Amino acid sequence: MPLGNSGASPGLVRSSPAQALIEAVRRGSSFSGNERHVVFQNIAGRKFSDVSGITGLDLADDGRAVCFTDWDNDGDLDLWINNRNSPQVRFFRNNNPGDMRGLTVRLVGSTCPRDAIGARAILYLKGQKPQTQSVTAGSGFLAQSSKTLHFGLAEDAKIEKLVVHWPGAEAASYPGLAAGSLIIRQGETPQPLNLKDPALSNTPVADASSSRHTFLAQRLPTNTILPRPSGKIQEPSLVVLASKGCPNCEIQLAEWRKNPPQEIAINVLYAEKLHEDNPLQLQLIQLLHDHFFYITQRSLETPLSFLVDPEGRLCAIYRGRIDRETLKKDTASLKIDGAPLRMASLPFKGHWQSGSLPEAEPLGFAEELLDAGLVSSANLYIREHFTLMQSDEAFPQLLERLKEMENK
Repeated sequence: MPLGNSGASPGLVRSSPAQALIEAVRRGSSFSGNERHVVFQNIAGRKFSDVSGITGLDLADDGRAVCFTDWDNDGDLDLWINNRNSPQVRFFRNNNPGDMRGLTVRLVGSTCPRDAIGARAILYLKGQKPQTQSVTAGSGFLAQSSKTLHFGLAEDAKIEKLVVHWPGAEAASYPGLAAGSLIIRQGETPQPLNLKDPALSNTPVADASSSRHTFLAQRLPTNTILPRPSGKIQEPSLVVLASKGCPNCEIQLAEWRKNPPQEIAINVLYAEKLHEDNPLQLQLIQLLHDHFFYITQRSLETPLSFLVDPEGRLCAIYRGRIDRETLKKDTASLKIDGAPLRMASLPFKGHWQSGSLPEAEPLGFAEELLDAGLVSSANLYIREHFTLMQSDEAFPQLLERLKEMENK
């Protein structure tokens, strides 16, 4: 049964605590109660000290996993953190002062799996307790630390030997090692591991573009949701939500007054005027935006623009100022469909393993209109797009729910 973004099937009573939690998260509430990340330092194996604040890692993100790797090849471990909320990925470079010494080991199996999953390496140090590392597959939710093993070394540490317990095979001992990076193939002598020098291209860089642009593979019909030009519509339209005192809005509109985009009708709506004269339209814009970004009831950033094709289908969403070339490219791509549309909607190139193509879910959006209590708007939307929804097996339930809400 298809579900709307609300996660509830049409006609079902939505009183589940899990559903309430999902809705709270979509509104921007913290899944973990704004609990901050915590970092503990091992004090000589005797106790742990809370060093969260001084590390800079004590963020109130909804963290899901942390990955460890020596990203810049300087001898210490750096961190990648995966979050449920934005930013979904954070990179933390370890900038501890002083020369960091370490032994990095990549294990390659022959009689065991090539990735050596399950191998256990024990590093024996003179006058110190041994260190143990294991090769694992998966270290957190949707996350994987490097399978290269890292052993931190003190300045005066002297390596006696490294013992590797290969899965399903005898352990092997490797004496006479020094700090650095090694690759050890099962049954062979350790060899230097030549790692690429960290390049600027590998360093995470914040997106400095003026517009956050989403070209949609799922083209949702919006004839009764967004205002359309009157008369026979033969060209695409751009519906822009602006606000007074918004610098980006003023810059964008000034650019268009001087050099308007060709073959596209622009309709500018001001949030303040809609709030006074047509609050329903403002609510519909909010619901349309939230439908595609799985969030609800958060403040809309202006300018917010919707590119609609001549058939009334939403094709692209722009948050912020729109690059002229991007708008021109999107407008020229309105007629593509199927697999080319799916590929064009992605910000990167790749190969698809699945043959299924994403489709818009007008029934799911109608359900969200009912979730918001907009019964008349839902009725109008269902009537307008009846033929698109009637083949859905959940359509009778949607009509039943609409009827019940109209009779209340």
